[in-house]
Amino acid sequence: MLVELVPATAADAGALAAIQKKAFKRLYALYQDEGSPYLRGEEEILRWLERPGWKVFKILADGVLAGGLVACERPDAPGEGYLARVYILPGMQRQGIASRALLLCEAEFPAVSHWTLDFPAEQTANRRCYEKARYADTGKRLEQSQGKIVLALYEKQTQAK
Repeated sequence: MLVELVPATAADAGALAAIQKKAFKRLYALYQDEGSPYLRGEEEILRWLERPGWKVFKILADGVLAGGLVACERPDAPGEGYLARVYILPGMQRQGIASRALLLCEAEFPAVSHWTLDFPAEQTANRRCYEKARYADTGKRLEQSQGKIVLALYEKQTQAK
């Protein structure tokens, strides 16, 4: 399967928000977290598109819009990257699309040599995805939403170009 990252535009915000809602519906039902991406929409994507240093991508799988990805080089820490969100349509999950998209994203930030991300620690599918892309568990955990969610913090060292 051919996976591609394409820079998103404001015209893509609605489609990406709709996919994000579908992708995070199960986790919202599980955690009832008021900070869930399930509850966010076009406005958040449009804000990210306007933020300096942030990039929003459409993820295409064999030419089909499968999901989205948001990342940045931290403005206060040059060389440090943060993967804010990656999401794939439920029917296209567990096909390696997200882990390939992560690797493509890293190439979009040639000055970044250290990446971080976080996700609900008990989500084993997420863990497998990130480990497949060579991210490692830091062992650090962070409670969110009054303890409703415990996040696992992962990181990866890459070669800055």
